[in-house]
Amino acid sequence: MTHRAWLIALTAALAACSQKAPAPDAQPAVVTVAAAGETAPTAEDGANGVAIWVHPEDAAQSLVLGAGGTGGLEVYGLDGALKQRVADIEASQVMVRYGFEIGGSRRPLVLAYDPMRSTLIGFTVDNGELKRLPGAPIAADDELTGLCGFTSPITGRAYALGMTDSGDMLQWELFAKGGALEGRLVRSVALGKGVEYCVVNDSTGTMYYGDEALGVMALPVDPETDPARKIVDLAAPRGQITEEVKGIALAQGADGHALLIVSDTSSERFFAYDLEGKLLGRFQVGAGAKVDAVGENEGIALATIPMGAAYPEGVLVIADQDNDGEHSNFKLVGWREVRGALAVAAKEFADPRAQAAATARTVTPTLETPAVQTWGDASDDPAIWVNPRDAAKSVVIATDKNLGLYVYDLDGRLLQATTDGRMNNVDVRDGLMVAGKPRTLVAASNRTDKSIALYWLDPATRKLARAGDPVPTGFGDPYGLCMYAGTDGIYVFVNNGGDGLYRQWRITAPDGKAVGEQVREFEVGSQAEGCAADDETGALYVAEEGGGFFRYSAKPDGGSVRKEIDRVEGPNGLVADIEGLEIWAGADGTGFIVLSNQGADNYAVYRREGDNAFVGIFHIVADPDRGIDGVSETDGLDVVSAPLGAKFPDGLLVVQDGRNLSPRERQNYKYVSWRDIAEALGIR
Repeated sequence: MTHRAWLIALTAALAACSQKAPAPDAQPAVVTVAAAGETAPTAEDGANGVAIWVHPEDAAQSLVLGAGGTGGLEVYGLDGALKQRVADIEASQVMVRYGFEIGGSRRPLVLAYDPMRSTLIGFTVDNGELKRLPGAPIAADDELTGLCGFTSPITGRAYALGMTDSGDMLQWELFAKGGALEGRLVRSVALGKGVEYCVVNDSTGTMYYGDEALGVMALPVDPETDPARKIVDLAAPRGQITEEVKGIALAQGADGHALLIVSDTSSERFFAYDLEGKLLGRFQVGAGAKVDAVGENEGIALATIPMGAAYPEGVLVIADQDNDGEHSNFKLVGWREVRGALAVAAKEFADPRAQAAATARTVTPTLETPAVQTWGDASDDPAIWVNPRDAAKSVVIATDKNLGLYVYDLDGRLLQATTDGRMNNVDVRDGLMVAGKPRTLVAASNRTDKSIALYWLDPATRKLARAGDPVPTGFGDPYGLCMYAGTDGIYVFVNNGGDGLYRQWRITAPDGKAVGEQVREFEVGSQAEGCAADDETGALYVAEEGGGFFRYSAKPDGGSVRKEIDRVEGPNGLVADIEGLEIWAGADGTGFIVLSNQGADNYAVYRREGDNAFVGIFHIVADPDRGIDGVSETDGLDVVSAPLGAKFPDGLLVVQDGRNLSPRERQNYKYVSWRDIAEALGIR
């Protein structure tokens, strides 16, 4: 079966489970809306993509930017008159972003795709005229069949998204360097051949795109999100689209509501949906006064703010390939008339010129480790050992679920790799007495032989050596693990994957070899993995992946009494799964608890003291200057408060990166300075 056939079969199966196309007589009637205006014909036949630039002061002076194929990029007024032609390029796609910072000021950014050279070329609008921006064209290295823009609500960074003839979505970060426009490819997502036009809802970070054969799909496009597609509507016979999706546009409501307008080219009709995929109505664009009807069409663009007397609520612009025997052109339709025909209530729509400020609190990684040695979901959990004699020689011990354990130095360099089994979680404690001397013990949950693997860490060599025989857990799948150094000894907690059953072992070394004795068993109710014990207060913190975040006692006689600190889908933004957690220990019982909010690709922070009050959430985002991508889908993490040199003066957070992008590599671990986190959250 070809990739395309497999994709169609898979999508059909998903559609059968998630939505059922209504019977033909249940579909809304097709209404006709008259075209209000049109542009002059293009210089060469071949109108494709289209965008609208909204004037900053007088929206009636806005411009239609039409990709006229071999005729170039053509600029029209709302009266349809040609104002400018950029004829030294071909143009098949065009997009507009507002508030792009370049040359010390914020300006509109127009990006056009030149298929002859397979490049993206930047312009700004100055006094109603397109002006080429400094900077080399951005190489696409493929034929783009769709182009749209996006500004991340997390970072405020601007992106261009190109749909390719090969079936990929290419995502470039756009930025200015030395007053010149540059683009950096941050990821490529395979979607399947046939993808074309696209539009992005900035507020949710969701791209909506057309697939000629499949229908209309939705895809998260913040670079660190999981590119999991969802169906908006499918082509017949499984959905309501006739056959071929082309242009797609978004009417963004000021209060969060939105409408999606989709061109069903084969039927010469347009469909309107809400963002949940509910079909709100269908319309066609008929002839108006001195304007012919829209036939075969390509791209569409929409601006839903007052744009003068002719378009009091905004305008829908359509690239019309079938322009009554003339070269193709662009038809203009009043948004008020479209909205009225669809029986959509009059609402306030967002001004496309208004760029919402990014409100997320963000930090960037200081450095990263090399990619782990095995493929897939391999890395999982780190543990930081602070060298009491020389903090600069501290190490990070981390798991590879397909291999064993790694030991890294504070520069992220690999010092050792073991091959002892599928290690899932790891922790470390100093002070296990062996022949009257304290030693450093490392424990890991080994899913290969269902045991606790025990190691000594040699402070001189900073390498691991077996401390004793594996300790059988009696679990079918030993999963999460953490350690506790109490006043009466060192303990290891391990839970069973799936059912939330925890067991606690006391570790001793009576004859020089570490051994474990089970001292406790309790249930947390559902699958959990992340846990952390507070050696000073005797608290044990556990994250139930789909449930909540709880505090228990870490003592052997602690029982199963617990206190809920926070809950998934609760008031503080936790999204399943919640995973790794650890404690930044301050003086006198103060400090913070860091929790991986994996389902949202961010991290929640709580007070260590008192009732563990919620502090806030932060994201770890890319640092392009260092060439380090951001962090997403974190399983395990560890944090320490000890000063670890100039890079980590207030401590260090180490996190597993579930999607290691730019370049796309196997998973790895990122190091983040606690000082940066404290400044982002305002908790210094």
